[in-house]
This record gives sequence, C-alpha cells and structure tokens, in this order.
Amino acid sequence: MNGAELRSRVESNLRDDGLDGADIRVQPDAFVPAWRIVVVAQGFEGKTAAERREVILRGINPSEVEWMEALTPREREWAGSLPIDSDLSDLPLWPEALARGAALTQPQSPITFPSDLDEDIDPPIVATFYSLRGGVGRSTALAYTAKILASNGRKVVCVDMDLEAPGLASLFGKEKDVQPGQGLVSLLVSLDRGETPDVSKHLIQISQTEDLYCLPAGRPDHDYARLLRYIDPGAWYREERNPLHELMQKLRTGLPFVPDVILLDARTGITPISGPALFDLADLAIVVFFPHPQAHTGTGSLVKALVAAHTRRRSGEQPLSPEPRFVVSPMPPSKTPDVVRRYEHRAVDWISDWLSALKGTRQDSALVESEITHFVPYKETIATSDSILSDQDVWLEYQPIAEWIERFLPAASEKTIDKALPSAKKLVLEQLRFSAGMAEQQEDFLSTFVETDLVRRALDPKVPLVLGRKGTGKTALFRRLAEDPAIPAVVVTAPAPLRSGRGWLLGPDGFRGIAEVLASAQADWRQFWTLYVGLACHYSLPWGGAQRPAPDEAFQSCLSEDPRTELDVVRLVQGLLSVQNFGLIASDWLARLDEGASPSTVLLLDGLDTGFGSSDDDRRRRQTALEGLAALLLDRVDNLTNLRFKVVLREDIWRQLKFENKSHFFGRTVALRWVDKTSFFKVVLKQALRSQQFRELLDVRQGSTASSAREVDAWGELELLKAWNVLVGERMRGSGTAFTRNWIWNRTADANEDHSPRYLLQLMHEATSWEQREHPRSPYDRSIVRPRALIGVLPQVSEQALGALKDEEFPELGPLLDKLTIIGRTPFGADDLDIPVDLINLGREVGLLGVYEGSDEHVERYKVPELFRYGLRMTRKGQA
Repeated sequence: MNGAELRSRVESNLRDDGLDGADIRVQPDAFVPAWRIVVVAQGFEGKTAAERREVILRGINPSEVEWMEALTPREREWAGSLPIDSDLSDLPLWPEALARGAALTQPQSPITFPSDLDEDIDPPIVATFYSLRGGVGRSTALAYTAKILASNGRKVVCVDMDLEAPGLASLFGKEKDVQPGQGLVSLLVSLDRGETPDVSKHLIQISQTEDLYCLPAGRPDHDYARLLRYIDPGAWYREERNPLHELMQKLRTGLPFVPDVILLDARTGITPISGPALFDLADLAIVVFFPHPQAHTGTGSLVKALVAAHTRRRSGEQPLSPEPRFVVSPMPPSKTPDVVRRYEHRAVDWISDWLSALKGTRQDSALVESEITHFVPYKETIATSDSILSDQDVWLEYQPIAEWIERFLPAASEKTIDKALPSAKKLVLEQLRFSAGMAEQQEDFLSTFVETDLVRRALDPKVPLVLGRKGTGKTALFRRLAEDPAIPAVVVTAPAPLRSGRGWLLGPDGFRGIAEVLASAQADWRQFWTLYVGLACHYSLPWGGAQRPAPDEAFQSCLSEDPRTELDVVRLVQGLLSVQNFGLIASDWLARLDEGASPSTVLLLDGLDTGFGSSDDDRRRRQTALEGLAALLLDRVDNLTNLRFKVVLREDIWRQLKFENKSHFFGRTVALRWVDKTSFFKVVLKQALRSQQFRELLDVRQGSTASSAREVDAWGELELLKAWNVLVGERMRGSGTAFTRNWIWNRTADANEDHSPRYLLQLMHEATSWEQREHPRSPYDRSIVRPRALIGVLPQVSEQALGALKDEEFPELGPLLDKLTIIGRTPFGADDLDIPVDLINLGREVGLLGVYEGSDEHVERYKVPELFRYGLRMTRKGQA
C-alpha cells in the first residue's frame, strides 16, 4: 500500500466512526520499509489508546505501520516533538545519520566541506576524534595533536566526551586535578536545568607556558554516575533548548580567551553523545581505525553518514558537512616493508570506497585519499607511557594531524597583505604572463631563466653531456647557451622552432637523406658527425677579425655556397663524402677549426629526441646516429682545446644507446632534476615579476624596493615564500594538503617523482586565466590567484601534459594510453596491461606508470600519477 492509499484508508475509517475533520499525517519511516502515522482528532476524547488504534488501522496490515500516534488537540499541545516531526535532514543522532548515509547514492545537491570555501571559517575550529572500535590510539592522537598546536602558539581546548570511560585528563597527567562536580557531565546537566554555569571554572590548564586546556568529563564517582543518567542528546535535539549547543557557545564566547581550536574526544562506538559530536558540532571529523575486517563495514557506514550530514556551520545559506580525515593506527611493526604497504593500501582502498558517494557532487581533485590519511606506527614508548611524552621524535608521528587543523587557521603572513592587494589585483592579473609552452617558445627567456646549482654544473663547458626527462629544462639550457651574447656558441642541431636562420640544420627528412647518402658512400655516422660539426662551425662562428680556418682544397669547391635547405645540406654532405680520404680531411678540418675558435666555444646539440622523426625506422636510425655521435665524443672531446661539446639528450634515449666505453662519460654527465622546491617555484616568480604592478605590490609587502626577476636567483626560502604567498596564497583550499606549494609539487610530479617547470607554468597560466574570469563574479583578496583556481584547472593541465607526452615525444605510447583509458581507474592490477612489455617499460621510463604494489621485478599493481590521470579520464581508487 502506498502513502496515498494508506491515507485514503485512514480517512475512510475515521469517517465511518464519525471522526471527520481530523489532522492526518503519513510519512515513510526512515529506517524500515513501513509508515509513520499521526492522527489528531477531537473525537478521540474519552477513547483509550487501543480503541483509537483499532479505528485508524481497520483494514490495514499492522506490519506496514512502524509507528503511530493518535491524539486529541489538547494532547498534541503538550506532546512536544514527535518522531514524525523530524526527517533525516535535521537530527544528528545515530539512527538518522546512518540512514542518511545509506541513502547517499546520488546526492541531490553538492556536498560542501569547510576547505571548499575561499574564505576561512570563523574560529574556533572544532575537530572531533572518533573511532568505532577501541584500542587504536584515538585519545592519544588527540592529546599529541593538542600539544603540537599549543606549542605552535594556538589556543586549544580539549573536551573529554568519552563520558562512560573518562580519561583524557590522565593522558595530560592531570587526573588528580579533576575535582568532584567538575567537568562536562556536570556542565551539561546544569545547562539542561536552565542554569548559567561558569565554564572556565571547569577547565584545567595543562601547561603554564601554553594555552592548552582540558575540559574533563568529570571525576568518576557515585555522583558522576548519577548525573550521567540525565545525559540525553536524543531529547535535547527535540526540544527548544539544547545544552550541547549552549556549551559550545560558551566555549566560543564565554571564556576569558577565544580558542583557536576545540578538540572533542568522542566515545568509541555508537553512543548517544558521539553522534552530535560528529554530525553536528564537528568541522573536521578525524576517524581513527585499523584496517582489520571487523572495522570495515561499521567505519564505512560512519563515513557515509559524515559526508551526508549538515553541521551547524553555514556559508551564507549553504550548510557545511563535517570534513573527513583518517588516522590509521597502530600500524604493526614489521621488518618487511611489503607487509606495511599492504596494510596502507588496504586502508586507502577502503577510504576510497567509503568516499565513492562523493563522486558527482564535487570536483574530483578536491579530496585525495592519501592526503587525508595519516599512518601512525606502533611504538612501544607510546603504548607503555602513562601520559603524553615530551619527546619531539614522538610528536613527529602526529604532526600531520596538527597540520590538517592548522590549514583551517589563518597564518600571520596572510593577515598582512589585505590592505594593498585588493586595489592592485585587477591590474596584476592583466599584466601576469606565464610562458606555458615549450622552452623554445618562451618569451623574454634569458631574463626569466632560473640558474640553480645543478644548472650551473650543466652549463660548465667541461661537461659534454646533459641528460633530462621531458620538460626538465634541457632546451632551456640550450637557449641559455645559444642566446647569451657573452657565450661563443655553435648550434649543430636544434629543436624545430629554433632552426630558423640556420640553413645547415637538419630535420627528419634531412636525416633520412643523410642515412641514404652514408649507405651509398659506405660511410658511418661518426664520420658524418665529424663533417657536420665542421659545417656548423664553418657557417655559424663569428670569426671576427680572425681568418676563418679554410678546409682542405678538396672540400673548398663543395663549400662555395651557403646551404639554404635540407636538400642543399644533404647534397653538400654527399659531395664531401665523395672526396677521397674525406674522413682524414674532415678530422683535420675540425682540428683547424678548434685552433681558430675562441676559448670555450660551445658546440650545441639539442632536438635529437624528435629531430629524426617518430616512426619505428626513424627511432632505429636515431639510435645508430647517436651511437656514432657518442663515438666521436669519446674520440675528440679530450683532444679539442677551444671547442666544447654540449649534447642535450633525453635520459631514456641515452640509456638505450649501446657502444664501447660508455663508462667514460661517468663524472662528465649532468642529469637535470628539480629536487629543490625553492628553485622550482622560482621559475614562476621570475615570470610573475615581469609585471610591474606585482613588483610594486611585493615592494610594499616586503618593505623593499625594485624587486626584479634577476634578484630571484639570490632569494632564500623565506624571501620566496613571502612572494609566493602574495601570488597564490599559503594554504590550499579544497584539499587535504596544508600548503599550496606541496599541492602543486605533488600534482606536477610524474610517476618517477620527477618535476617539470613546463607543467608548473602551464598550471599557473591556466589558473591566472581562471582567476581573471572568476574575480569579477566572486572577489577574493587574499592572494592574486586563489588556491581554488589550481584545483579547477588541474584537469586541463593534465590533458596538456598527456598531449605533449603522446604527440611531441612518444607517439609509440598510443596503445598503452588507449589501454589505460579502457581500464579507467588507478591503481590497477598488472594483469590488466595485456600489451607488449616494451611499451610498459617505456611507460615506466617516462613517468606515466609507477609501481603501486609489489616490486620493480614483480609488479602486482600499477598507478598513474595525477599529472596524467585526468587526461586519461581515469578515476582514482584508493591511490596512496
């Protein structure tokens, strides 16, 4: 029977008994497939409850009615709130909350967490620590977190809501300080009676040097047990006055100080007081569990209830949900890392499943399971201690939990830029330009080039070989040497966009032609490179007043005209190869060119990765050609006085080369890596400082003058952070990571943990455009680009990164990319990749695939980094 049929039957029953004009309410029960019914009728006067029930339910199957109430109008006045007066949207009690979570398959409206907001929520931040099962270190985690926050200068109040087993004061070493009648239970009962207790008298100060306080549950004596019977949150939430709400208001405004943080230690299990602590009072819900099967189902139901809840917090008219974080504790001690990793992966997989209800309600990048999860290892010193320890090494185990909370609190640096920034922001946004393309396409290159210690080593003329993964700055290094007028340089090979004006440079068609010419002349690639370097020096070196060293007479007739096309170069090489003893003549010519060149003249070779083409034949030709180039370097690099080779090459290509004495390059090779965050973010700031308005804003902010891109190289971390926080802000929004720098660093990394300035600049380019569109609609004056913009544009940057990987350098990855798109999730089983092993190895080499579980030799599961995941349209399933 549906609701309309049920209501019609009840109306018919009442009419048959002369009870017209009754107020009838029918509502589906939230917990079982049955109905709730309330009937208010004057005709019930004088009838017993059984008689009223008989009238209403005549002809109705009793099993279809879960709850029923039959009242007269006068009885309804004093009956108070009835179960039918509440639906699942307003009660933060366990039955209602769990039912909301179970119904959260397709939420009707977006779920909003506090970190989704551009602005900070008003302090104090309320964080509830909860565990479904005991023995996982919940109270210990809270106590250490409180101590860390207080040591950071925060005002912290800890509330022991474990009423049935109080003990938080003991963890702080203050159990003896709890007096009879003191604590949370006495306070709540007093408030329930309509009294106005002084909350401050119930607090215990933990330290005389820090603002750390504990509100104990109480002293567990006979009076405590008596008062505990009056704690009834279920009744409070159905009445006009709610002692819990009054208590939280007093903690916010009724103390001699305003807390920054309130930490609630909620009772284990499904207890009356822990429901409101999680589903109503918490801004942040820190769920502590160990990934044992006994905890899986119950904790999963809790998490779904959390994200379906609406707390007392509001952002305008938008209700907020308690934001989940997870502490996995205690991780078992094991000498086998694989065992620990399996527990970690199980926990993160569970969390991913629990949060799957959020899909479609918010941006996919907002919550990353690994960033909202912290693992606390078992330590005997912690397990056997009577109270929290002062050992800083122990504190480090809980530092990430404190950072979760810190990120909701404004830092001092964020409070000092508001006055100058709003008026300048519009103009700064108009002036900001980030060169998001390849290094060969960047404007104003030399002034924004970041010179790190590693780059300086790579620039050293004594280093002939510079290796790097895609986007790490190989071509930037090439341009730095090629375009600096103070450095004598000869461009021997170059990327396509930088070949203009240099008629001797070859591309894929030219190298194909050279291969045919070499085969016809029975010459090898080493001999070609000797000739080709001589041609590049002959046509490009500014010999100034010095006489350009002339080649042997046998070569001179071939060099009468400068080549203008690749065909000219191929024919020129063909002519030189036809000369008798061309190899000896070429070698002699190179020696004379070396003698006449300026000291430390750099022979630049870049663009070799794509310069030969992308077909299988082209790649085989490239390998043979580069092995010939390596042979020339081994033969001549130490015998040249003024000419210095500088070959810039992709690492994976270098590793594939096979030639004798490869070890001779040990100690003479620099591999470009961005391992220092400070240097990495200088790339962005140097380009941002091309904006005059941004420079002036920094001058005001830092109290200095004439900030310029050139000064950035000398900046330390402190100077960089000041400028970075003005540009992007210090703390992330919509993510578990505390700082914007960490968020970007993690998401611009490939699977090998390598970082590319190109992707960083692409991210900033897109985020600036996003902010230009959003700022007029929703002004934000804490930074030039709001942190939320980074989240919004990450999928676009991922698509660009994937496109560059596939189209520019590794078209052979096509079958692997197609397979990953079909798999559609990360991590995934190694058996899902039923493609050639060579392709899988290449995917790992270029940072598209990483080992998630297993070993390098025996992979069980692979993962795809965030940098490429969006471009592949893959979902994230518990990726740590």
